[in-house]
Formats: sequence, C-alpha cells, structure tokens
Amino acid sequence: MTVFLFASCSDKDKEDDPSLPDLPAITVTASGTYTVNNLLGDTVARAGGSASFKTVYYSLEDGRVIPEAYAATDKWDIAFASIYNSSIWANNGTANYNPGKGGPGKGGIYLVVDSAVDKQYFDYENQRPVAVPIAQSLMEEAFDKVTAVPVADDQLLINGYLTLDHFNGSTNGYAFYDFYGQLYPGDSEKAHVVYNLPRTIIVKTARGNYAKLVIYSFYKDRPAKPDIHTAAPYITFKYTINKDGNKTFNQ
Repeated sequence: MTVFLFASCSDKDKEDDPSLPDLPAITVTASGTYTVNNLLGDTVARAGGSASFKTVYYSLEDGRVIPEAYAATDKWDIAFASIYNSSIWANNGTANYNPGKGGPGKGGIYLVVDSAVDKQYFDYENQRPVAVPIAQSLMEEAFDKVTAVPVADDQLLINGYLTLDHFNGSTNGYAFYDFYGQLYPGDSEKAHVVYNLPRTIIVKTARGNYAKLVIYSFYKDRPAKPDIHTAAPYITFKYTINKDGNKTFNQ
C-alpha cells in the first residue's frame, strides 16, 4: 500500500489542547506494509547557512506528518532532524536529548546491519559502497530478511539517533555520504551525494508497537543517479508496522 502525502489538513484531533494545530488525515489504520513517497523535508535551509533545518515528525502508526507543536506527545514515531533531515530519532519522552523529551513517547530505534547483505555491495576497508547505484533487489532482501525484532528493548537507541555511515565520528549508518565524490572521481557534481544502503531500521513506536523500515532515497522521485543539483530532502521509504505489539513481521 502506498501513502501519498498532501499538505491539506482534515481532522481536528486535538482533544487535550484545543490550541494545537489541526492534524492531517489518518491514512494508516491497520497493521501492514506501506510506502511513503517524497516525504518533504526542509528544502529551504542549506548546510553552512544561518538557518537550521526544521525537524520533520512522522507517525508510522497513523501514516501522517505531525506538526512540531506535538513534539512532546505520542502522536509521532520518527523524526528526521539536523542537516538535510538526515538524523533519525524515535520518540521517547524519558531521554534528555530526544525531540520527544518530557512526553509520553516510549519508542526506540535500532539499525540492522546484515553482513550477508553488506558483503554483496560494501567495501569495509574503505567504508563505502563498491559501486552505485546499489541494486534495488538488495534493499528488498535486507528488508525481507528481518522477520522479527532482533534485539531486546533495552538495546534500542533512545537518547541518540541513526545517521550517515561512518561520517563525522559516527559508526554504522543507514546511508553513505559521498562527501568528496569518491565514487565518481573527477566529477564535481557527484560530490556531497547521499546513497541509501540496504540496512533495515527497527522502530518501537511512541505507543509501544513495532515497525521495520527501509529508506530508499533522500532525493525527489528517487533517481538512480542523483547529483549535487538533485532536489532534496524528499524522503522515500517503506515500512511494515504491527499495531498490536507483535515483534514478528509477517511477510
């Protein structure tokens, strides 16, 4: 099932505080697998500029973007923050540095790195893909192989975020940032390009349910060969959610 995102708002789901803005319509009402195309990030701010990137809050449970005014609620499950919305948080109100600090969210996040999949495309010595574009079949293989939440809840990340692979001191990440254009030597338009990796993300939602997610692209319409001029961030991803607390994902 595909979720299409529109700017208009419909329902007024703000029982606790009438001063909160209206919420978009709910598009996900049952457990299942959903695809989100071109989730709009902050396309105005620029790296190195004076403006910081606005965080995008998204509800996997309901299939909708959540206004920032609801940050300290359980209405959202993942947040895309920081430069080009590349830092991915889960909603947990107990964590001091979490965007949901002080709220009722009880979520967490975890990156699954499958060595059997990784060895098909990744050069560990140089910490980069062997070549791009990475085959779509590998994205699907990595996603399909995760048939259950692989770790206990206490191993989920709550006071930190998932980010780019081995960049600025990070460890394993969900995407490779080709800062210098190493994958296309001599082509300056291929520098500063992000390539998403076949690595599945586990999300415990703010309400305590479980989802798995794979991010396909941060570029508009998911081009196979983006360059520095390609419009971003427009985030496309697929996820499976269990709305009953089940940790097993039915294929």
